[in-house]
Amino acid sequence: MRRRTTATPRMSAGARRESILNTTIGCIAQFGFWGFTIRDVAQAEGITEAGLLYHFKGKEDLLAETLKYADHVNQIAIAERLGVEGVTGDVLADGIAYHCDHGLKTILAATVETNAARPELVRLYALLESEALSADHPVHAYFKERETNLLREYAFAAARDGVADPERTALQALSAMEGLQLRWLNDANDIDFVAEWSALADLIIP
Repeated sequence: MRRRTTATPRMSAGARRESILNTTIGCIAQFGFWGFTIRDVAQAEGITEAGLLYHFKGKEDLLAETLKYADHVNQIAIAERLGVEGVTGDVLADGIAYHCDHGLKTILAATVETNAARPELVRLYALLESEALSADHPVHAYFKERETNLLREYAFAAARDGVADPERTALQALSAMEGLQLRWLNDANDIDFVAEWSALADLIIP
């Protein structure tokens, strides 16, 4: 994302807030939390910094709300791909596995297919998760909680696949998927993310 000022039409408060969140996804995916500024987002939105701060209290609030929004959008998209109804979009408390009878292999296939169509969103998580290894990062606790809940949900789903150790399978599957995502985002070897994941999934969950 280039840092530039773009004129935008007047929007309702709700539409402007959503537009700001989508723009912030792009800014963080490009610059990381430490690298992006409120000014970057405001300029990309074609509004003043004061105008942006009308909707969000500051940079950390904007980060927290952007992650919440990204979780919501991504979780709903995966649920729709699976044909699952009743998912709230709150990935930390209400994972897809608790709303369906699918096993982990099917859920992760849908997750990868969804992520493959949204590289900027995947890059957002990859950058922030790496930055948040530092205990002083504003979303350090968020990513620790997110991983705990994902592993719990994935183990719950893996039990349906009949694996011997659902918790270990969940850890292996999440680690393999995130590692493959990084290779895919690097784009150095023209990886077919979906096809390569399918092959890996067959090894982890026969």
